[in-house]
Amino acid sequence: MTTTALKKELHKAIDGIDDATFLQAVYTIINEKKFQFDLSPGEWKEIERIQKLHKSGKSKSYSLEEVKNYAKSRLKK
Repeated sequence: MTTTALKKELHKAIDGIDDATFLQAVYTIINEKKFQFDLSPGEWKEIERIQKLHKSGKSKSYSLEEVKNYAKSRLKK
């Protein structure tokens, strides 16, 4: 697919999306080069530690749906 055709397809697909959260995520991806994070060596070490726990299954992970349901349940209280 040519670049022009791909742009047209993306434009059509995006026009059909009405989910603000998803659109914000797409926007962030497209503009990711604008975001630079200056983390200290200690912050990177902590991120790597958490990532290792996640990959080894030693930490609990949640799906987006689980997080949404939990947040909704907390709002009802």
